[in-house]
Amino acid sequence: MATVNYTNAKILINGALLSANFKEITLTYGAETNDDTTFGDSVRSNKGGLFTTKCTGSGYIEFIASGVEEIIFNAVGVDGTLITLFANGITEGTTTDRGFSMYGVVDEFNIGGEVGTILPFTFSCASRGVTP
Repeated sequence: MATVNYTNAKILINGALLSANFKEITLTYGAETNDDTTFGDSVRSNKGGLFTTKCTGSGYIEFIASGVEEIIFNAVGVDGTLITLFANGITEGTTTDRGFSMYGVVDEFNIGGEVGTILPFTFSCASRGVTP
């Protein structure tokens, strides 16, 4: 089985390449489960519902023009923020690099940490749907 050494992720938010600021990124894809248990059933049963996505990440602030703090801060609450993640980089001309994208709403952006440390940030983005 092939494995991926998770060291070359490419992270784009609204087209801006922000990988150099991130140290961690997670994209969660799931589906709601809707209970359809009825009288007489002896086991709880469910049906698949709406799909869900969530993206969370963390890294370090730089305070530069078009930096992670400006891009993500300005995306908070905006419908249709485009998040794209390539887990193992981008190689021109290849068909084997796998990427994932989602439209979302950035629902949280936090900066702050302990004195004397590199200033960290965290953010999260919830699914928005298929189109912005």
